[in-house]
Amino acid sequence: MEKNKLLIISEDSKICANNLGDLITVIISTKNRWQDLQRALVSLRNQTLAHKVIVIDDNSDDGTSDNVKSLFPEVVLYTHTESKGYIVRRNEAVRHAQTPYVLSIDDDCVLGNDTTIYELAVFCFQTKSAAIAWPHIDVRSSDEVNNYAPAKELWQSCTFKGCSFIVDKKIFIDSGGFRSTFVHQGEEEDFCIRLLNRGFPVLLGSGNPIYHYESPRRNWSRMDYYGSRNLILFAFFNVPLLFLPVQLVLSATKSILYGFKIKRPYQKFLGVVHGFRDGFRLMRTERSPVSLKTFLRYRELKKGHQLIKRF
Repeated sequence: MEKNKLLIISEDSKICANNLGDLITVIISTKNRWQDLQRALVSLRNQTLAHKVIVIDDNSDDGTSDNVKSLFPEVVLYTHTESKGYIVRRNEAVRHAQTPYVLSIDDDCVLGNDTTIYELAVFCFQTKSAAIAWPHIDVRSSDEVNNYAPAKELWQSCTFKGCSFIVDKKIFIDSGGFRSTFVHQGEEEDFCIRLLNRGFPVLLGSGNPIYHYESPRRNWSRMDYYGSRNLILFAFFNVPLLFLPVQLVLSATKSILYGFKIKRPYQKFLGVVHGFRDGFRLMRTERSPVSLKTFLRYRELKKGHQLIKRF
């Protein structure tokens, strides 16, 4: 497919794609994973639809910024000498974007099909959605396509995954973006329940998936700790008082039991303890519970994606 061709959406409708590239900026936050990032940027360069790319280098010391400058001059690069983590950097990247929509991918993702950006731009154009969970495959663990909606159907999800999501820039900023207090892990669901409380559903995308090659350099101790801590903070910040005690007990129990299951209980337990400590400390400034109606809807969506509309 050549750039900026007409895409047939259905038998009786067409969308002119001449300006679709102006809809999308792809953002990537990275640190010390140049080889992964290089594969991601090559796959973006090979897309049929021209688009903008922003890379935020969160204080790498492996030559990432120099390599991006020399090998990918089309990329807008922001380099930092202080590391603040991908949550802060994703918020920053969204603010830097000059397009209505932002696609965020991890630096260890690859767009395996050269029309993926084209397809998601058309999906944004059609649905005008505030947030989209784009299909992805966690390649190292399964060949299952996650968050995929069949063509001619709109499905709603409770959240998206950080490796492949799209947001409306204005709505994202107006909703407060991701909470920096989460530091690492769990920011997506916290943002999406707040988005739902404003009346904006998260839709499942329909198109070629993004391939997520989870980096072997992941820090599992850090992930275990913040995963548990932030599950507790999610409850403190968002859950209505009527359900809060039960939600805290369930979240703590689930985290600790899972820690034993994966044979890494210490960091999971520590995360729970610090979640309660930080939750009580931050309640005054961070707690803004969603409505009871929103919370009940969120619980329904946690059980499974729900069909909104068939065309």
